[in-house]
Amino acid sequence: MKTHIMDNNNNWTKYDYVCNDCDALMEITTLIKLKSWRGWCSCGSPNLVNIGVSDAFAPVMSITPSNVVKINSNPYN
Repeated sequence: MKTHIMDNNNNWTKYDYVCNDCDALMEITTLIKLKSWRGWCSCGSPNLVNIGVSDAFAPVMSITPSNVVKINSNPYN
């Protein structure tokens, strides 16, 4: 997995999408400029519409390790 460090030379962009079939909202924040992205919604639909593009100004402070929360568990117990 490739990671990026936020600095003045990196311009993050946030892309917002909505699924036409189930109304799910999706956000992709990336350093890569997406001219067009054809993905699939978790409902299985390919009918995604880009509803917005904006600069992402919030810095990434840290990434939560994948082993912190187990799937199908309650982290508050």
